[in-house]
Amino acid sequence: MKHIIIGLVAITLGLWGIVLNWYQFLDLLWVLVPMAVLVGGITALLAGIGNFSKGSQVKATTDSEERGGMDL
Repeated sequence: MKHIIIGLVAITLGLWGIVLNWYQFLDLLWVLVPMAVLVGGITALLAGIGNFSKGSQVKATTDSEERGGMDL
């Protein structure tokens, strides 16, 4: 029960702070949204590169096994 009351107080104070500082909050969003998109794009790019390199390693291993295990 204590956690619920603390959560409701925190939500109330947070909303009150946003309402009182609405224009500063909008300025913060103007910065945070592009930053979040940038970080998400970098993460997706790195995941794609990691997945691509794993795929090429698996293909090279499969090709090597088909040739009798001898790498050239």
